[in-house]
Amino acid sequence: MEIQIVSGFFGSGKTTFILNFLKKTEKKVAVLVNEFGELSIDGDIIKTENDLEVVELPSGCICCSLRGSLPVTIDQIYESYMPDILLIEPSGIATPSNILVAIRDAKNSGDFTVKPVIGIVDASNFMDYLVEFGNFFRDQIETSDVILINKSDLVGEMTLDMITAKINEINPTAVIIRTSYCKFIPDVEGKRDILDVESKDYILDLVSVSITPGKAISEKGLKEFVQDLAEGKYGVVIRAKGFIMSDVYYTFQVSGGNWTFEKCKKQVSPKAVIIGTDLKVKAITKFFEG
Repeated sequence: MEIQIVSGFFGSGKTTFILNFLKKTEKKVAVLVNEFGELSIDGDIIKTENDLEVVELPSGCICCSLRGSLPVTIDQIYESYMPDILLIEPSGIATPSNILVAIRDAKNSGDFTVKPVIGIVDASNFMDYLVEFGNFFRDQIETSDVILINKSDLVGEMTLDMITAKINEINPTAVIIRTSYCKFIPDVEGKRDILDVESKDYILDLVSVSITPGKAISEKGLKEFVQDLAEGKYGVVIRAKGFIMSDVYYTFQVSGGNWTFEKCKKQVSPKAVIIGTDLKVKAITKFFEG
């Protein structure tokens, strides 16, 4: 079984990459999704567009509280589903090094081929995140073998050159590719050595608010709320996403100051997750409670 880790901070484009990857391959694929928070959103996004095995590990982070269960889960996927490829989408605050250690700890690790790690960065937030999240953010870059500079269409050429130079400084051996909407799916060759990998733990002071709305919300009110999240009226929102019931079902996403709002392709259970710092939790909860 080949294992492909798709790493990146919140909102970088990991799920979009996976959706594009699944459209390209004809191999049997399983997806392992881990989220920072009590509710899984990315798993539902993948399921609504694909008929495949999606395993979710919410309520924590692969790199910390779920580290013990990850090797077991990988073994279970291998033994019960036998996919050609296992795609692992870790939480935005997981470091690839910890995922590699967990793969090494799996009892069937000898049957796995670990592909070079793909890391994704958001061009529109790269410089801010490098300053704000320091060593953790740098570690994601250091441990990646192929780095996609995603959302390249949102910044100018000078900024892209600065980001490329900084990535080269942090990880001189990485293959760097500029893309938008993760449309470029690299054909990753080779095998990642995991024998000498060491786990690393970083503590980020982030808050996650998980909501399961029990009633419909007006389209106008919901759209204004999403825009307010992006503009910082509910605190510093690093990532927000969800499925909300209105006249129809809508899905929304917030990444830094960028946001999207659109109709769902399929009906899913209403839920939302907001991640950030200094969040106005009571105000957020009150909005969904009406």
